[in-house]
Formats: sequence, structure tokens, C-alpha cells
Amino acid sequence: MSLENILRDVDFYSLMEESYGVTRETLVERLSEERDSPLRKYRELYVGRSSLSDLLKYELLTFFLSSLPGALGFFLRKMFYKTLFAEFGRGTIIGPYVTLRCPGQISLGNNDFIDSHAVLDAKGPGSHIHLGDSVLVGKNTIFSCASATIDVGDDVSIGPHCYIRAGISPIKLGSCLTIGSHTVVISGNPGYKRLDIPMKRQLGSAKGITIGDDVWIGVGVRVLDGVTIGNGSVIGAGAVVIDDVSEYAIAAGVPARVIGSRNQ
Repeated sequence: MSLENILRDVDFYSLMEESYGVTRETLVERLSEERDSPLRKYRELYVGRSSLSDLLKYELLTFFLSSLPGALGFFLRKMFYKTLFAEFGRGTIIGPYVTLRCPGQISLGNNDFIDSHAVLDAKGPGSHIHLGDSVLVGKNTIFSCASATIDVGDDVSIGPHCYIRAGISPIKLGSCLTIGSHTVVISGNPGYKRLDIPMKRQLGSAKGITIGDDVWIGVGVRVLDGVTIGNGSVIGAGAVVIDDVSEYAIAAGVPARVIGSRNQ
């Protein structure tokens, strides 16, 4: 077994919790702290940068351009939104009413399309969302980080109403993926072993999720923390994936089980 796999199987967050009493601070608790002003909390949650000029730029651009319809809206967002992002590739288009949180921690590749009402949320220290080239993010799809990273390869199609959530641990999506609508991919789970601490404050597992290249994920699939889905595999609609899926396997069911192979 490689060192990477050994480390992946060690639940460091549970060890920290059991050994040192470390617990997870919720977003509501963080925003309720009195030592920070409401303006600073807003900058931390939405802008991700501390300077007044960054705040003003974010407010002005999103206020005037976010809801602008038609070709003019596409053109102006393409021209001016690039100043908000860490990277903004050629030919990338952002639809109307897209919510941006901490865009300075978001990198977009070339020829990406972010459809209307999508959410790109990279709040939290250490958070980053990276989309490769030719990535389609469907309408109402949410990318959300909590001090973690989401890394998406090239030529990826993500259907509408999906939820990609990196909670503490990273999510890595390969290239040439097709992800059906209403799919949920969530890394990191709250703990439940201790009775003296509410479950939402327990650290639980945080192993991350890896989905390989050329994977087809059907409508309404759920992929949970600690899972690796191998290259070339197929996940049937409605499956709940809680264990690794090998390369070129066809898996379906609740929980997902291998029912065939593409290379036979």
C-alpha cells in the first residue's frame, strides 16, 4: 500500500478531536463573533479580500452587471468580471444572477460557461475553486468550499441543480466528465461518536473525493466522503456511492454496487 493511501485512510480530524478536544466552528458562530464588525464579516464571506477598493469593485460590478440580461450582459461580465477572479480564461462566459463569493480564490479556464443562478462559493482560508478549460456549470448548480479545494479538469459537463461541496477535505474531478442533474458530491462528514458535543460541531471524517477521467455520472447520484471513482466508470442514476469504484466499472444502487464492466 502506498504512503498516499495510508495517509488517506487515517482520520486526522477525529484524532485531533479525541486527543485535544478540537471542535469545528460553524459559520453562524463565526459570523456571530462580536470582535469583528459587520463590514469585516461581509468582506470575509463575500469578497475574500480586506481592502476597501476590493470591496467597492466587488459591490459595483456585481450590483450593475449580475442581473444584466442578453448579449450585453454576457459581454460586460466577460470584460469586467475578470478583474474579480484569480484567473479568468479566454472565451469564458458567465450568465446572469450568478452568485460569487470570494472570487479572488476562484480560477476559471478557457471557454468555460457558468449558467444563470449558479453559485461559486470559495469562502474560508485555504479554499480555492479551479475549473479547467471547456467546463459547463449548469443552471442553479452550487460549488461551495469550507476551507478546502475543488479542482475540475477539462471538457466537463455538470448538469443543472447539482451540489459540489468541499467540506474541509478536497474534491478532485477529472477531465471528460459528464455529471447528470441533481447530483450531490460532498466531502467531509460531521462526527457523531461523542454525545457531549452536538454533531454539527464534531470534526468527523475528512478524506476527500476523487473522480477520474472519462466518467459518466447519472442523474441524482450521491457521492460521499472518502470515495475514489476510477477512470472510465459509469455510475447509474440515483446511486449512493460510499465505497471506491474501480476503473471501467458500472455501478448502481443504494448503496452503489458494481454490476458490470465496460472492458469485458
